[in-house]
Amino acid sequence: MTSTDFLKRLCEGYVRSYGTLNLQGNPRNDRELSALDSHGADVTHRELNFFVKLGEMLGFVARLEEGRRDLSWFDADSRKLVLYMERETMSKRAGKTIKKLLQTEKSKARYLAAVFGWVTKEDFTSVRQAITSHLKDRSLVVLAWVGPSIYKATKLKAIVASEGNVYTRRGKAESANGKYWHAHFDGGWRQVNLGAISVHQVAH
Repeated sequence: MTSTDFLKRLCEGYVRSYGTLNLQGNPRNDRELSALDSHGADVTHRELNFFVKLGEMLGFVARLEEGRRDLSWFDADSRKLVLYMERETMSKRAGKTIKKLLQTEKSKARYLAAVFGWVTKEDFTSVRQAITSHLKDRSLVVLAWVGPSIYKATKLKAIVASEGNVYTRRGKAESANGKYWHAHFDGGWRQVNLGAISVHQVAH
């Protein structure tokens, strides 16, 4: 399995297992949020825990908040850093987060991953531009929930960049009867030239 295939599998496992996160509720704003609705911190915890369990099932040692990284996967034998993930909820911090992921000199990880719980179309464009400028020869996966507000970020934009190639895929999250959420893809992977992608292609 190539690095590209591996990162695509991470995306596909996340989307197809999204319902197992047991995210509940469908509020339109903070004032409608009830005690039983999943909020930002709850979603962050559940998503990070999903990737912790996934890493452990793949045989890695998974650690949260290790070395100022939100999530790390280590090889159990060599102790080398295999995957470094940052998870961000607020759209305005998306650009800073992706730059931290790509520019840090401390990151020797084979794979880099960013999960954005909410990002606007405009801020996602900034994420794309940062990837174009700073990716170099790294292997990266980005999962971003795009929408005008945190509770309307139901469109998924996935980017896999590895081995000199870039692929994108779109998805969507929906709630069953206004309660538990599940996700699915809309179409397959598309190979693209990241530097030439228009805002319309990526952010809509």
